[in-house]
Amino acid sequence: MARLDSAVEDSSSRGYKDRDLLQTELAVLRQTYTLLQSEARLVSDRLDTVIGRMHSVTEGA
Repeated sequence: MARLDSAVEDSSSRGYKDRDLLQTELAVLRQTYTLLQSEARLVSDRLDTVIGRMHSVTEGA
């Protein structure tokens, strides 16, 4: 019975460690997602600026 109790405790301990690891990885992924969203907005703004300039040049020609 003691071995069974020990095995259950070990399994539970591993479960908590795995959960903590997954939570950490999820937090990193969320930060990465936020950074990628910011970069995408910057690229979109730059493209809008370039397209606006191209329209100005073609209208002026």
